[in-house]
Amino acid sequence: MSPWPEILSSALLRGFPHGFTTRRGGASEGPYRFLNLGESVGDDPARVAENWARLRSATGLDFARVRQVHGRAVVSAECGGAPSAEADAVTTAQAGVAACVSTADCVPILLADPATGAVAAVHAGWRGTLAGVAGEAVRALAERGARPEDLLAAIGPAIGPCCFEVDPELARRFSGELGRSTANPSPAQARVDLWLANEVVLRRAGLRREKVEQMRLCTSCEDGSFFSHRRDSGHTGRQVAFVAPLS
Repeated sequence: MSPWPEILSSALLRGFPHGFTTRRGGASEGPYRFLNLGESVGDDPARVAENWARLRSATGLDFARVRQVHGRAVVSAECGGAPSAEADAVTTAQAGVAACVSTADCVPILLADPATGAVAAVHAGWRGTLAGVAGEAVRALAERGARPEDLLAAIGPAIGPCCFEVDPELARRFSGELGRSTANPSPAQARVDLWLANEVVLRRAGLRREKVEQMRLCTSCEDGSFFSHRRDSGHTGRQVAFVAPLS
């Protein structure tokens, strides 16, 4: 296996430094193999530090991160660094600094404004999706001068509707708040489509359909490529999603 991180990209965000890491290309072992970028999951801290060093070397970026709490708060960052503020989305307009979130089934969403160059990274679990965290990130970029209809969005690897079984009551809540197509509340096998639910949130915030990309990669299905909290019963690593402003 290559020692360099494998980084997936979005066609829509071409031109913006960005990516979605997989589990390939790192130094971790066991359930965290290989590119675990989670610092609070039980992995050897030295190996996690090496994984971050490899990602910085591969991208030439600093990473602005937050302590994710499954809420809707958005913070602005001017420099990279370890997580400090509690939030689930981060924006930046500073060249060379990437807005960054970590996931292991929750939905990573990258936003970019071709006009101002500003960007945002969003972490949306089911709670954050219902709370509209992606819409809050759109509003934060609008405060920087972006027009929502101009924004580009990539919805990255996350647990798909194929695997995200939930309580029927939660599925009914998604159907009621974000549209019937976002969930199947069948008592026998209730499921939620977090990819589509977050696209709904983004479009309600003003994004145009053709400027939203669903990558449709399921973290639970693809165990060779992604960490999955649900599949691995919580004993697993984290991948990250990041986007930096236009230089």
